[in-house]
Amino acid sequence: MRLIAAIACACALMPAVHAAGQNGAASDYQAEQERNKKDAVERVVDSHDFTLVLGVGRFYLKQCAIKTARRLLAQWGREAALPPGWNLDAPKWQQAEAILLKHAAALEAERFDHRAWISETWSQYVSAKFSGEQADVIATHFQTEGGRLQRQLLDWYMGETMLFNYGFTDRLDSTLRGSESELLELQRATHARLPVEDIYFAGKYPDAFNFVAKGTGFEYAKMLSIPLAGALIRHIDDLARAVDADLAQRRLEVQPYLDAFKAGS
Repeated sequence: MRLIAAIACACALMPAVHAAGQNGAASDYQAEQERNKKDAVERVVDSHDFTLVLGVGRFYLKQCAIKTARRLLAQWGREAALPPGWNLDAPKWQQAEAILLKHAAALEAERFDHRAWISETWSQYVSAKFSGEQADVIATHFQTEGGRLQRQLLDWYMGETMLFNYGFTDRLDSTLRGSESELLELQRATHARLPVEDIYFAGKYPDAFNFVAKGTGFEYAKMLSIPLAGALIRHIDDLARAVDADLAQRRLEVQPYLDAFKAGS
């Protein structure tokens, strides 16, 4: 009787053991798929050159900080009834402006210069839009000769989109004093990446032509040009507003320079 009971118990447990094995295998397969997709997405993102996007953003943010600092210093000067001569040519103004721009640079270093934000944003959009297999197709394509040339053009157009967004809306001023180094850096980066060769993809790189003309490649190019570009612009705009709000709270730090200018006039 004991033997029969043991056999019956074992038979009863077999479906549960089998189900647990199936669940474990499914869980392992799902984890492997997620790892493969993460790897493919990272390869897509790592293939891109963020230099132009970051260059435009850095130039715009520097100009925003300068404009905000000068607007605030002029406002605080009026409120303090400073005499004529309180302007950006005054040494005390320049010292006060340097204090404000230092805080702006610290925010930029925290939320922009480290580049992690653009990789994370890019990865989120690729992961949400494409499967692991599709991301692998994109990453593999960008390793080919024609794919590399296409990726360079996509990076160029992303930079152009950013520059058009801020330039067309008159938010960039090439004559603004204080942002010369950022402008020069952007110009050098742009010149080094300027497309100088007309590439007939349909004839020389038919696979690359087909990639971007339809399917996954077409959807990827479309994602870059609209939703992803919008997300990058929103991040930069949010940071510009954060800089504006931060500098508005810094009057006490620059008040000694206003007082010194008033006393010396």
